Amino acid sequence: MSRTRSFAAEMLASDTDVRDEVLGSDLFPQLRAKLKTVSIDGETYYVAEGDTLLDEDQLAIYAFQRQKEDEARRAVATASAAGLGLVHPLDVAPRGLLGLTQNGRIVRWQPGFVLTYRVARDTFSSTQNYQLAADSVQAATQAWEQTCGVKFEYRSDLDAQPGSGPAGAVFSVRQIDAGGDFIAAAFFPNDPPARRRVLIDPSFFSANLGFDRVGVLRHELGHVLGFQHEHIRSGAPPVCPHESLDGTIDLTKYDPQSVMHYFCGGVGSRDLKITELDRIGSQRIYGPPLNGVEFITA
Repeated sequence: MSRTRSFAAEMLASDTDVRDEVLGSDLFPQLRAKLKTVSIDGETYYVAEGDTLLDEDQLAIYAFQRQKEDEARRAVATASAAGLGLVHPLDVAPRGLLGLTQNGRIVRWQPGFVLTYRVARDTFSSTQNYQLAADSVQAATQAWEQTCGVKFEYRSDLDAQPGSGPAGAVFSVRQIDAGGDFIAAAFFPNDPPARRRVLIDPSFFSANLGFDRVGVLRHELGHVLGFQHEHIRSGAPPVCPHESLDGTIDLTKYDPQSVMHYFCGGVGSRDLKITELDRIGSQRIYGPPLNGVEFITA
């Protein structure tokens, strides 16, 4: 049976002690009041770190993790100022393309699984924007297929189906007016099937976007494959957005030009191209591109 709730919701529901501790985080109500929200299909999500959409349970855990890490860093700074010279494990800096983990295991799509998608035509404000989105997503999927062992399939025959859901595909690509709070947003492999959508804000079509459109979608599809943001490392400029490193695994050394790195602190790239280190890290999870493999069936 397909899951309908996030793993965050399931975890908090299964352990009341954990739920009480997580909901008791001082940072949780602060972020809940501070972060912008977007409504998608009748559900409210908090926009964290630019393109990460969190429901309330996920936000609670996100806030709890961040608060614990911030407290640990302050403790290390205090000890260092006192001449104790301590180094916290958080500052040992696992680096490089970041993979997603759950229960200590790497999260990825099952080998051989084809990531089918459709572009929900009726959600776009014009035929021109629909076609531009479809072309850009196709170019972005091809870039990842040429990088590592994943397979996308564009089900254009499903584009005219009513509604904004997958309609028979694994995920949908749709336009949604987020008021410019993000250019695009996506999902992770372990999100519930109902949340498998790549969202595109009208700002994506602006002549003054400032980023490569295909690059924006290469970044978002990196999330779809299970890769986290690169700029959350201690090696990144301190002005870059901070996120929790909990539930991540380092795959390569730090890469300031990674497709998963925001443009911040004088590093990152507005082109959002897949780099050589991205290729190395993604192949650690998915193997080499499928077009470079000779499959033997018998």
